[in-house]
Parts: sequence; structure tokens; C-alpha cells
Amino acid sequence: MATTGIKAGPLRYKVALQAPSVQTDDTGEPVITEWVDVCPPVYAAIESLTGREWLASAEFRPDVSTRIRIRWRTGISAAHRVVHGNTIYNITAVLPKFEGMSELHLYCGSGVITEGGQP
Repeated sequence: MATTGIKAGPLRYKVALQAPSVQTDDTGEPVITEWVDVCPPVYAAIESLTGREWLASAEFRPDVSTRIRIRWRTGISAAHRVVHGNTIYNITAVLPKFEGMSELHLYCGSGVITEGGQP
């Protein structure tokens, strides 16, 4: 028996999906001025896949690979980001589960940024 959707049990975290608001500065360069929510908050499963620490600029920085699973929706790309509480997840890849178009897997880079973030 095939399922047509993701079960609600693992979707225990309420997250915001945001897109950058890009404007040009005086030199004509694009600048992210703010991040705006693209939809009401959605429920997601947040799963840390790998983690490591590396030395940069004489200080240790964490690097975490995270998969965030949400119900299927269109229009989400690597230019977006996911916000859960004070943690910002920068999306590096969006992989849809086409079987029944039931869910999206958002693979994210470092999940420890608390401000800013790059698209």
C-alpha cells in the first residue's frame, strides 16, 4: 500500500521559509536588505547528518550538514533559507521526493548562524 504523504509524527518543529529581498546599492551591486517569509510557518523534521569543526581565522568554527524535511510545496530553492528559533539554516540543495509529490528534502549547510546568512 503506497502512502501519499509524509507522516505528521516526525514533523515536530515549526519553521519559517524565507526569501531574500535584494536591492542594488549605490555602486549597482546586489545587496540583501532583509529576509521575508514566503509562507506561514510550516512543520518540519530537522535531522543533523554530519558535523565537524575546522580552524579558520585562528578560531574553531562548527560545520553541520542538516536535512530538513517538509511537506511538498513549489517555489523553494537554494536561494531561500529556513529559520527555526534563533538558528538559520542556509539551503544548499532542494531534493523533491517525486513519489506522490509528498515531501521536499532541504539539505542545508551550517546550522549555527544566528544572524544574516547568504542566499
